[in-house]
Amino acid sequence: MTPRPIPISDPTLGDHRRYPGCRLFLTCALCGWSKSYRPQRIIDRLHELKSGGYPTPVAQIARRVGWNCPGCGRVKWRADFAWPPNLDAREIRRLANLYRN
Repeated sequence: MTPRPIPISDPTLGDHRRYPGCRLFLTCALCGWSKSYRPQRIIDRLHELKSGGYPTPVAQIARRVGWNCPGCGRVKWRADFAWPPNLDAREIRRLANLYRN
């Protein structure tokens, strides 16, 4: 199953709080190989490196990746917020209520 992208124009890492349960999917633009990350983990790492945080654009994350794709061996990444394949609408509402209350 494939992740369901969240349609946001020019998202920043801090936008993940509006979409409970979302993941940051790093995808190879050439072969389609992808890996998901918790957005907070990326933010914490950027804080450690003193090179970004919540206002960092998601597109900049893809440009910072320096490792080659395990699928095709090339380096052309894109990053997007997406819902994991196993997360349904009911679970999204449950998480939103959990974080809100």
